[in-house]
Order: sequence, then C-alpha cells, then structure tokens
Amino acid sequence: MLKQKLSTIFLKGKRKYYWAVFLLLFTWFWFSLPSQLFSDPTSTILEDNQGHLLAAKIATDGQWRFPESDSIPAKYATAVRYFEDEYFHYHLGVNPVSLFRALRQNLSSDEIISGGSTITMQLIRLSRKGKERSYWEKLIEVILATRLELSYSKKEILNLYASHAPFGGNVVGLEAASWRYYGRSAHLLSWGEVATLAVLPNAPSLIYPGKNQEKLLEKRNRLLDKLQQNGVLTEEDGMLAKAEPLPNKPFPLPQITPHLLDRLAAEGKEGQRVNSTIQLSLQEKLNELVDRYHTSLAQNEVHNAAILVLDVKSGKVLAYVGNTNCPEEESGSKVDIITSKRSTGSTLKPFLFASMLEEGMILPNALVEDIPTRISGYAPQNFDRSYDGAVPASNALTRSLNIPAVKMLQDYGIQQFYKNLGELELKSINKGANHYGLSLILGGAESSLWELCRGYYFMAQKLNGQEITSIQYAANQNQEEKLLPSFSKGSIYQTFDVLTGVNRPNEEGAWKVFESSRTIAWKTGTSFGQRDAWAIGVTPEYVVGVWAGNADGEGRPGLTGIQVAAPILFNAFNYLPETSWFSEPEKELKTIETCAVSGYRVSLSCPQTKYIKTTIMGMNFPVCTFHKKIHLDNTGNYRVNSNCYSIDEMNEQSWFVLPPVQEWYYKTKNPGYKSLPPIHPNCAGASEKMMEMIYPKEGLKLFVPKNLDGTLSKSIFEVAHRRTEAEIYWYLDEDYLGTTKRLHQKEILTTEGFHKLTLVDEDGNMIEKTIEFVGR
Repeated sequence: MLKQKLSTIFLKGKRKYYWAVFLLLFTWFWFSLPSQLFSDPTSTILEDNQGHLLAAKIATDGQWRFPESDSIPAKYATAVRYFEDEYFHYHLGVNPVSLFRALRQNLSSDEIISGGSTITMQLIRLSRKGKERSYWEKLIEVILATRLELSYSKKEILNLYASHAPFGGNVVGLEAASWRYYGRSAHLLSWGEVATLAVLPNAPSLIYPGKNQEKLLEKRNRLLDKLQQNGVLTEEDGMLAKAEPLPNKPFPLPQITPHLLDRLAAEGKEGQRVNSTIQLSLQEKLNELVDRYHTSLAQNEVHNAAILVLDVKSGKVLAYVGNTNCPEEESGSKVDIITSKRSTGSTLKPFLFASMLEEGMILPNALVEDIPTRISGYAPQNFDRSYDGAVPASNALTRSLNIPAVKMLQDYGIQQFYKNLGELELKSINKGANHYGLSLILGGAESSLWELCRGYYFMAQKLNGQEITSIQYAANQNQEEKLLPSFSKGSIYQTFDVLTGVNRPNEEGAWKVFESSRTIAWKTGTSFGQRDAWAIGVTPEYVVGVWAGNADGEGRPGLTGIQVAAPILFNAFNYLPETSWFSEPEKELKTIETCAVSGYRVSLSCPQTKYIKTTIMGMNFPVCTFHKKIHLDNTGNYRVNSNCYSIDEMNEQSWFVLPPVQEWYYKTKNPGYKSLPPIHPNCAGASEKMMEMIYPKEGLKLFVPKNLDGTLSKSIFEVAHRRTEAEIYWYLDEDYLGTTKRLHQKEILTTEGFHKLTLVDEDGNMIEKTIEFVGR
C-alpha cells in the first residue's frame, strides 16, 4: 500500500516536472522571436502625391535600402516563390522534404552544399546578419521560422524578405534593386526583369549585374522555363522574356527634388519614406524651365535659381525647385535657395502698401513725394537714380521706386510695419525694428523665398475668404490655422489689383511688356549690388515665387527682378491650369470722390474728379491741397489780386501747384505741367515760396570728406526755383560765390564749423541757411 502511494506521488511529480519543462520551453519558444527583426538604417525616400519616386538618399551605412514596403508586385511574388520556395503557402516555416533532402546531400558530400531553406528561414537568416552556416544555426532558423509563421502572415513574410534580400553590391531590397538595375519601380518590371531579380538574392556576391553574365542568364532562364512549365507564362511570353537583356551599369536613382529631400531629412525624416504634396509632372517641367534659363544665365556667370509653387486653396506645395542642376561643385547648386536667407529687395513694398491702405494713410493714386532725400544720414536712391518729384502711390509701387517707399514707411512707422511682417511669418526678419531702420523696405533685411511666398499666400487665402493655414509639403503634416488681423480683404484686394499690370519699367526706364493671358498680381525685387533677382506672382489659386542669382552672393550686371526673374515667373504660370481673379470684397470697400490729378479726396478747387473704391479708413484721407484758386489778369499771363487789379477783369482758375522741389523734378517727367504764372509787376509785395533747397536741408550737420592735406573737399549744393529761367546769386558768409541759371547746383569749398549760405534771385527772393561743416 505504501509502495503504491509512493509510486503515485512520484508519477504526479514527474508529470508536473514535464509540464514545467514544457511551459518553460514554450515560453522560450514564444519569446524567442525578436520584436523587431531588422534595425538597419534605411534610405530616405521622397515620393510625389501619387506615390512616384522623386528623390532618394543613401542610408547612413552606405547601402541602398528602401524602407519596408507593405506590398510587392504579384509578378515578383510568383517568381521568387517558384525559385526559392515553391510550397511557401503550404508549410509552417519549414519544408521537411527540402530540409531532409539537403541534409542527405550535405552528409554525403561532407560539406554544406544545400540549405533546404524556405523563404521564411532565409528571412530569419537575413535578420541574424549572416551567422556562420552550421547544423546548430540551421536548427535555430527552423525554430525561429516556425515561430515567425505564428505571428506574421505569408504576405508580411514575403514583403519582409523582398525588403531585406541582398541584390549585389550595396543594393538591398527589391525596390532599391529595381531602381538601381532598371531605373523604374518594381511594379513596372517585365517578366524577364522580375525573374532576374528573383534569382539574384540566391548568390548576390557571385552573380552581380554587369559581371558573370552567363551564370546570371542561365539561372534567370531556368526560372522562366519553370514558370512556363507551371502555366504562369505562355510559350510566347517565355520566349519574349528570355530575349530581354540583362542589366549592366546601375542607374542613378531619381533626384527630381533633391533639396526638398535634404530639407525633410534635416527635419527628422532621415531614413523614412515620405509622401509629399509635389505634382511630378509640374515639378519636371519647372526643373526643365530652370535648366533652360540657367543655360543662358550662366553666360553672365549667374548659376543659381529657384521656383516655389503653392496651391492657395489647399495650402500644399506643388513644386519645389530648390536650385539649378549645375554639375560644377563650386556653382553652389547643392544649396537650397528656397530656404536660404537673402536680401529682400523690393518684395516687402506691397505689404507696406496694404498696411497703409488698411489704416487710411494712403489712397491708391494719392501723390507721394519723390525728391532727393536724406534722413538721419540715410540717403535712399531710386534704382535709375532719377526723381519724379511727385508720383501716384500705385505707380511708385509698380515701378518699385525707393524714395517714396522710404517716406511711406517713415509715415507709417517702422515698429508697426515690423509687427505686420511678424503676422505674415517672415520669421527671418527678427532683429528688431530699430536694427533695420528705414532700409527695411529696400532690402535691408534678409528673408527666404519660402517666407516671402508664405506672406503672399496668407494674404491670398484671406482674400479668398478661406481659412488661413500653414503650408503643407508632406502628406502627414498638420496644417495650423493662422490669423491676419492687420490686413483686411479690402486692403489686400486693392494692393493685388495695383500689381496686376503686365507693363513694368526696367532699370533703364524703358517699359517691358510681359505677355500673359491671365490676371496675375506680381512684384519683382532686386537687391543692392544686383545680387538677388526676385519675382512673386499671386492668383486666387496659386502663389509662384522665383529667385535667381548666385548662392555665394556675387552680384552680376543685369541681374534684376524685371530682367531675369519675371520672365521665369510668367513661363512658370504657363505650366499651371487656367486661373481666375479675386472677387471684389464689396462690403469692405467704400466709394469716394477723389481729385483726378492728386489722388487725394476731392476739394472744392479740384477741376476734375474721379470715383474710386477705398478701405473704410481711407474715407478719412486728407482732401486735395494741391489745387489752388488763383486770379489772372485778362491776358492770362500774370497773377493779380484785388489790391492791384480790377476785380471785374480778373479770371479765376484752379491751378495744380506742387512745392518748389517737387515741381522741379515733376516738370522733367511731366511736360504738360504748368508752373504758376508770375505775379503782375503792379502787384509787387505779394509773397510766395519761389525757391527751396534740395540739398542740404536746414539744420543739417554736413559731413565732408577731408583731402590728404587735411583740407575739406568740395560739397555740391542744389536748389529748386519755380521759374526755369531764374538766375540765382550764391553767397557763403560774406563771400560772393557766383550765379546759376536753369540747373542750380554749386560746388562749395569751405572750412570746418558753422557757415551761413545765402541765395538771392533777381526778384529779391531769398533763402538763408546756417550749416555746420564737419570734416571726416
């Protein structure tokens, strides 16, 4: 009895031991498979919005290894299954028949000549990084392959194998092999090409495209015969596949958007597959456009250019041409110009124009001053070094005149304008308003093509009445909502409307006509020294930005926005679908009556008027003070008054009168301008401002360069007079310097310190100014 009980206890203990061992082995088996089979670095892959390859960057370990794919072509799946593992769909990771056959062959030959491995076992061997082949290693592969089949589907296993199989040299995976050996996607390969790639992983070190062609051809054709025998291929298909040539020299991978690829890699997308918003067909056309222009620009030693195209409605980047395709290393073609900081030139002027319209500080055609100007030592110049005296604000914008822009910024306020640029997300302009000063509006700040286009894009979105969002260039990017409180639809519409003219003056003053069948708001810009040429165009559907120049900042003659960038801009628009124009925001614009000449709100003295639309704040703009009521004698040649002439014989007229300096320059550009008639001789004593200093201004401290001997060099002074034929007498202190007629300029040589300058015309009109001369 006791013996029986002991025997029962022993058997129960033995069973528990077996169960414990079983559970331990099962636990080991279940957790034996790594959670991640492969951790190799992968290439960075950029695709267009339809999944087509745009560009690729080699993995950090020097291998062309694409990120794992979730599918492979059916042709390849069939070919590799018939070559490597015909019963792939019928086993659980191990084919006992193949394994036994391989074992028998190896034992009979005293060396390992056959592995008998299934695709699943080969995948395990690949993940174990080429461990030395042995029976023990084969046992591990059997166990792990079985375990793998319990967690992965057959499709997943085949995809993993295709993604990590070696294809010779530094090519890993089917996708990389397809592009390197055939220059296209694996889904576009023929049966002959698929069969070639199906046999390569079997011996990648021995059979390498371009070498051992006979061995590679024999293996491929043997596989094609098998596919034909099994009814996968017809006899004709098999013959055609065998006639296909083998690959030779590897193809370079596409580099259609290399700069966007580098940008994404730098933003943390290294080693990933990125689906972008790029339209492949448009990108290729614009790449070709830039290369075509580069051929001619290179003759002037201009080597770099960029184009950015944004879809206003969706907020997506449609094309990203970061630079030219110049092969010369020193050309700077590897620089992503789209994100590079460059002098903005005149591209910020529309933002200022819209800001002033918004605040009612300007009307579209109101005259602004354009005369020689010096502000706290800063003396801006127009591009052509000429002056208009006074010019409509809209004309100053389209002609990109610098002096009116500086005066407008001075009136508007640098701090507020700097704040507005922040709303438009020109983030590179970040050193504070005082750092830039008034030069901010003339290219004194640096920004990028990306930021400038984004500013215009925000304005276009607001004018469309849509939600303002951030720009998207990768499919999985979140679009953040933005606000634009400093600009209304009304001010944006009027600004864009001014910028629609296709006639613009170039730097010589001649007008250039750009052919365009569509309405585009566009602005050009040229930086100091002709280093940067800009052009940005806007429609309700698109924003297109163009930059041309040299990445190293070298300026070149003729490198201007109007000559170089604008033609590229209009050609780029020709590749885009038909566009429309913005709807006028009627609720945000009011109709007012203005003076047809001055552009100010109409006064009682304005002889001709014009009705225009303006922003709500524009209704408070000042009335015209340029038109004045004057009285002429019966000949119309002299001005008179009631103290010296009969009221009954007076003729009252409205006369357009500019201040003397403005008038001096205005007459040179407007031959129809009539100066005020002189005062009748019998009306002596009537006072008016006949002369005005152009340079220097009153209270100015004049810095004069010193000669080598320590004396001061000569300074050129200039004055404007209403009467063209007037003669002016010049005095410095008590010394008579001479006279001037018509062109009233005088070179003056003096000493350091305070000196009094006196000017008198033949009618006794006088100007006196005290000026401090400081040597430097």
